[in-house]
This record gives sequence, structure tokens and C-alpha cells, in this order.
Amino acid sequence: MMGSKSIVFSFADVKVREREFCLIKAGEVFPVEPKAFRVLLFLLNNPQKLIKKDELLDAVWSDSTVSENSLTRSVALLRRLLGDDVREPRYIATVPTVGYRFLCPVEVSEDAAGNLDSSTWTATLNGTSLPKEHANGSAIAIAPPEPLRPVIAPIDSIVSPAPIAPVAIDSVSSESKAKGQARGRLWKWLLVALPIPLVALAAAAWYLLRPLPPPRVTDYTQITHDGQIKDLVGTDGSRLYFNQIEPESIAQVAVSGGEIAQLQVPLPYPFLRDVSPDGSTLLVMSGSNHSNLWNLGILGGSLRHIADAANPSAAWSPDGRFIVYSTSSGDIRLVRTDGAEDHKLISTGEQATYFSWSSEGSRIRFTNKSSLWEMASDGTNLHPLIPDWHGAPVQCCGRWTPDGNFYVFSAGGPLLTMAPLLPGEQLWALDERKGRFRHPSGHPTQLTSGPLRWGAPIPGKDGKTIFARGVTTRGELVRFDVQSGQFQPFLQGISAEFLSFDRSGQKVTYVTFPDGKLWKANRDGSMPVELSGPSMYPRSLSFSPDGARVLFVDAPSSAARSKDYVIPAEGGTPQRLIPQDSGPQGDATWSPDGSRIAFSTLDEKVFDAKSDIRILDLASGRVTKVPGSEGTSSPRWSPDGRTIAGLSTVTHALKVFDIQTQRWSTIYQEPAEFPTWSRDGRFIYFARAKGNPGIFRIRATGGEAERVVDLRGFHSTGWYSLWFGLDPTDAPLVLHDVGTDDIYALTLDRK
Repeated sequence: MMGSKSIVFSFADVKVREREFCLIKAGEVFPVEPKAFRVLLFLLNNPQKLIKKDELLDAVWSDSTVSENSLTRSVALLRRLLGDDVREPRYIATVPTVGYRFLCPVEVSEDAAGNLDSSTWTATLNGTSLPKEHANGSAIAIAPPEPLRPVIAPIDSIVSPAPIAPVAIDSVSSESKAKGQARGRLWKWLLVALPIPLVALAAAAWYLLRPLPPPRVTDYTQITHDGQIKDLVGTDGSRLYFNQIEPESIAQVAVSGGEIAQLQVPLPYPFLRDVSPDGSTLLVMSGSNHSNLWNLGILGGSLRHIADAANPSAAWSPDGRFIVYSTSSGDIRLVRTDGAEDHKLISTGEQATYFSWSSEGSRIRFTNKSSLWEMASDGTNLHPLIPDWHGAPVQCCGRWTPDGNFYVFSAGGPLLTMAPLLPGEQLWALDERKGRFRHPSGHPTQLTSGPLRWGAPIPGKDGKTIFARGVTTRGELVRFDVQSGQFQPFLQGISAEFLSFDRSGQKVTYVTFPDGKLWKANRDGSMPVELSGPSMYPRSLSFSPDGARVLFVDAPSSAARSKDYVIPAEGGTPQRLIPQDSGPQGDATWSPDGSRIAFSTLDEKVFDAKSDIRILDLASGRVTKVPGSEGTSSPRWSPDGRTIAGLSTVTHALKVFDIQTQRWSTIYQEPAEFPTWSRDGRFIYFARAKGNPGIFRIRATGGEAERVVDLRGFHSTGWYSLWFGLDPTDAPLVLHDVGTDDIYALTLDRK
């Protein structure tokens, strides 16, 4: 009996049989794993056409969320079976970053299901394959085999009563024949029916042993539309609460979208850390250095002091009775919500961030050293959460969904996740469902992809939504023209910051944003030369007085302390400024004669008021501390070499150190950023990002600060969100934000 038709694809010496999921090359049959075979079928149905990667992923993996690695692996498997060379392909060509193209002409034919045509068979004698041709080249005729059928002996020959005596066949009664036929029909029915339960059992086992389908994001809804930088913190189910950078405030918006409203918080410099499980209370840091932790009632604004800690990360327990928080010294502490029973749980060496409690309150997860960690709620059993996962080098900011089934987090490359106000890359989920039979895969699943970078995810109360900050990072370098009073593109409006000009003003170094590459170019941007490699993100550049070297600060990894480096201006390998120094190093500046370098010991990852300023003598290698510089950072040497400007690490007040008298004096009491000397050394320019945003200058001897540029309503971006510098004419330079920054609701499909 003929079966249904099977499609056969033929090319070169290869046949591909659709029904049998096999590939036949030079007469040899190769089984192919299903996903790779479906990729091959898609290419064979579209020969010599460019097939995009997304199209292949949608066609083959439409039932699951996978990365391009799965497609790459399948194509590599097909090439291995076909004996294809990726560099000189005969069959499958890669179109870089786009997709694939099948090169050969393909013939399509039909054949009866289960029958391999005669061209694919060789004769077999005693288990040995015979060639299709004689040794002298003459062909031999080999008929294709008949389809294999089960050989079943006649039922009557298997089950028949033992004969009592020889009986002639004609003497068999019609009754005996009827009984024999009935027995035959019964056995035939049993032979047909018995495999059905076995097949059902095998199908059930296959289904139960399969991993649960991974979660995936099926829809995106934009909640806010103002493009301002936001730090999303929590939700009470109907509203989202977040820190707004400009204007600096704690704000809220409905989960369905609408107008953003600022909350009135009776604390100086408030910064939101968490929302209580019942949505009635906010956990807020306060103070210019965010050193106090408070409970703030949303209705009525009642305040309760909880703890003192420098820039603590904190989170409520799911029952609302306790708060876990971190200190700058690396301790993790637990305190009751009334401020009582404050005690240390464990020390992790570095400050932990982004705490999240399990739904039953028995476990706490957090970010430490750019990876995810877990411990019991009493501080025991501390361990990395996913130590063997290599999906992304930096993991951050995880939260459990309300039912505890999924743990969602942000992960990506090491560069942007080190920047204080920039998000990671993509969102991932760790499936922790506990089925009676079926279990999740155990590996994180990527939820998002594309140009948007995602911040810390906040699961919604409904368990079906994830709220997150989505950002496209792009800046435009602009220069303030004093005559027109307007910003104008500088260096063709490239996305760059931390500019430093040499003494002649004809050469410039800068760092492109957000990729963090160090470049040197002519003043007009021509003849650019890349200086640093992909593993660094240089900041706070400073050209040496002779123009031969560039000084900068960087952290070699997202978990390491920052260090100062020097690199030749013509290119080369960056060298540590002080290789033997194991402590943190911050901004650094050359003395005007190039013989000394002043640097701070500020640790950017643990904002520590204990930092000071030190001077390295390049000839002797000797390092000395600047007297009275405790709690001071961001040194800037004056052009005449007589003064060093700096900032208080606590208040950010602007200070100057007279090298001759060895004394400090504060010339501006309000917070200042990026102190920069004018070319003639008469003024110190600085920026303000908060409260009264703008660019100001003040005489080095003190006096009233003069506003040079009003930055109210100006959207800036960069590593620190705001960067400011001067060109050789003392015209202000800033990086204008031309990207997007808003909150989105992501629908989580969790079959």
C-alpha cells in the first residue's frame, strides 16, 4: 500500500528527505537534530535568497525565546554534516550581522513516504556494503528494497491445540474452524492494541521530562514620555515610585501612565530606596551624602528614623516587619521597621546593593561585585546565585515576582553598568517554578533584546507585568557660544565627553559615549586615533604639559577599585601610575611643569569621606599626602602651579590649597562639580546639576559666583549624567542628551 508523499530536496551529491528528518550525502544517511533540520528546510525552500537571522529564529524557535547562539550552533552543525567551509562555503554562506544564504541550486521532488529512492541505496551482502559500480566502472542493477513490514507468523501456527491423532484436513469440523478464526482475530487485535498504551506512556514520559516552557515578554507599553532620567524603585500596585534627577525629587506615576507628580518629602536631599509591601510607606535616604535612613508615610508624611549609614541600599521584608540595609564598609544589617534591634548579619567586603526578599522571607538576594548573591535571611549560607552562568559578565538589580516563581534581573556588559546613572543592557529571568513532574531549565532566560537598555526591573503586583526603565544612550557634544547665548555642535556633534586639550590647544583627547573608547584628534576633530582598548572606560582625562602622555582614571573591571593610568598620546599600552598602590585612586592632575601628579584616594564605588589628596613625584616615585586634605577629592592644579583646587567629598564645596602656606580655604559653600581652571588661572569654572543647575565661575581668591550658562531644562548625559569642560577659549562644553529615558510596562508570558 502506498503511503503519503515525502518531499525530497536534491543538491550536489546530497539529498534531504523532509519526512525522515535525514540528510543523505554520497549514499550515507545522517540523522539531523530537529531544530537544525528545520533551519536547513527553511534555507532549501528559499535557495540563493538572503534569509535574515530574525526570520530564521521566528520560523524555527517561534515557541520559545532563544538567542542567536542557538541559530549559530544549528548552522555550524549543518556545515559539519555537509562538509562545508565557512571561509569558502559551497552550501551555506554567512552574510555578516544579517543572516544566511543557501548557495546551491535545489531540485525538489516527491517520493512515497518511508521509501528511499534507488539512488540512495547500496547492496548489502553479509553485512558489508557493496559499491554501486564494479571495480571496472560498469554499473550493477540494484533494485530498491521493499518497504519494511513486520513479519508475523500465522496465528494458528503460534497458538493451536496439540493434535491427539493425525486427522485429515477434510475432517476438521466447521465449528473448529470458526473457533480458530475467532482466536486468530483476538490475537491480531491484541497485537494491534497493545502498542497503544506503550505509545501513550512514552508520550507522557516525554512530556513530563521536558523542561517547562521559558517565560517571555510579549508586549511593551510606554508609561512615561518626558525622556528624563529616572531611577525606578517600587510600586504599590496602582502607582510607580521613582527618583527623578531633574528636577531632583521623589515622584510617582500611575501604572497605566499619565502625569508625573512629585511627592513632598520633608527631608533634605531625599532619595527613595524601597516601597513597603502594603504600599503605605516609603523607605528614604536623606542628607547631602545620603547618610540617614527614614520611613516616610505616603499619606500624612509621618517620619521615623531607622538607621545611620553612608548611601545605604535597603529593602523591606515581605511581612513589613524588618528592613535589610548595607553600609559602605561592606556590612549587611537587619533592623525592625521601628528602628529597634539593629544588628549585623554578615560582611561581604564591599557594599551590597539592590536587596530582594523571597516571597516567604527565608532568603535575601542582592548585587555585590557585579554579580548576584544569595543568603538566608539570618545571614547564613552566603553564596553566588548563578556562579557557572556566562550569559553576561555583569548581573544586577534582581527582584522576585510576587509568587516567587521568577527572579528577574538586568545583565550585560561591564561598561555601562559601572556608571552610576546608566542602566545595564537586557532583562533576564531565572525560572524557579516547582512542578510535581516538569521543572524549568535551570538557566536564565533572556527576556528582552534590541536597542533599549533596561534598568532595574520591578515586578508588578499582578505577577504578569514587569516595570523597567528603558534607555537609548546617545549624546551630542555641544559648545556654548557666548555671543549668541546658544549651544552649538562641537566636533561635528560627536557623542563624547571628558575632553582635554594640550597646552597648544591644537590637540584634544576625549572618550566616546557610551562605548567608552579613548581617542586623540586634532582640535577640529580630524585625524582621530583610538588610544584605549575595549576593556577600559577612561574618565577625567588630563594631557601632560608636553603633550606626550594622557592621564586618566579607570576601573579594570566593574568590581574593582578605580586606578590612575598613563598612556602615550601616540598610542600604546596604558600603564598604572603607581603599580604598587593597592588603594583606590580618583581624579588626577599634572603640575604645570609635568614633574608631579596630584591624585585623590576617593573610591567611587564606596563613596567614602575618608579620601584625601596625594602628590606623586615622578622622578623619585615618592608619594606625599597634602596636609589637611582629608575628605577632599577632584584635585585640579592651577596653571601657575601655586594652587590646587578640590571638592569636599561630603558637601562638594569648592576648596583651594595654597602650596606656599600649606593651607586650605573654602571659596564656594554650595555643591559644585568638575572644577576647571581658566587658561589664565584667574577663575575656577564649575557645574551644578541640582537645585540651581548651571555652569558658574568664581575667582580663585573667592567672592561671588557668576552664572555663565543656565542649565535649567537642559538634558545632559554621560558617565556621571552631567559632564562639563572648557575649550581652549574657555567656552563651556557639555554632552547634550539626545537619547530616550522612560518607564515601560512589559507583559510577561509565563505558560
